[in-house]
Amino acid sequence: MREYMVDVGTLQLSVRDHPGGSPPIMALHGLASNARWWDLVAARLSPRWRVLAPDLRGHGRSDRPEAGYSFAEVAGDLGGLCDAAGLDRVIVAGHSWGASVALWFAAASPERVIGCVCVDGGAAAMREHFSTWAEAEERLRPPRISGITAASVREWAKGGPLAEGGDPEAGAEILLGNFEAGEDGTLRPRLQMDHHMEIARRLYELDSFELMARVECPVLFIPARGGPWPAEEKARGLQRAQEVLGTRAQTAWVDGGHDLPVQRPAEVAKAMVGFAGSLGARQGA
Repeated sequence: MREYMVDVGTLQLSVRDHPGGSPPIMALHGLASNARWWDLVAARLSPRWRVLAPDLRGHGRSDRPEAGYSFAEVAGDLGGLCDAAGLDRVIVAGHSWGASVALWFAAASPERVIGCVCVDGGAAAMREHFSTWAEAEERLRPPRISGITAASVREWAKGGPLAEGGDPEAGAEILLGNFEAGEDGTLRPRLQMDHHMEIARRLYELDSFELMARVECPVLFIPARGGPWPAEEKARGLQRAQEVLGTRAQTAWVDGGHDLPVQRPAEVAKAMVGFAGSLGARQGA
């Protein structure tokens, strides 16, 4: 795996590039997360497939512009990454908010995206879950974290759900990618609060099913049976997605919590292998 910076036109993205074959998979993390969220899945997909996992703008080691956190702008960065990396046709995968970014990119670049994978995200209508933005804003605002250390983050990760994938050390290092050192030696989130809330507002306003109607490629949904959103609510969203996408929609439920790429990497990778293999056959790969 190589990690490097890529000039995508308006800013630079940090990319974790796991070597492999075609079609390449572009893997997107969720809100306030980082590219390492895909490390354990990528290790199971590479070297059969090349996996490029960027820190999306404002996150990880990528640039943090003061504005520009709409879906169109975040997805535009991905087009610049494809151009810079010489990627012609890709599979785009995303977790949580990253799933919605993946769908947006697929809708905006149908000539480039041959398949889309949405891991515990993408098939939801947040405005139906929260009656107003004020309610959503209160629920979606992250706690203000202060005084934490790398050691405390490691202890939490090792004793929490991120350790369920069988590699607690890796889970801790993945989680630490969400933070950076402050001036006093403690940690602070890499994503600024105002940027976090701008993204949350865009997610609240998104009509996921109208977006899906503009997606032309096959879509694999990998929902978690656990997590903060009830499985029954996810099932209703997936039924609506099926109605919009028809036979292009596939679903593979996985037992686990919301952070499936870290908690259940083997199961996520297995579902993606079958999906990517079928796309390769259709493309003549």
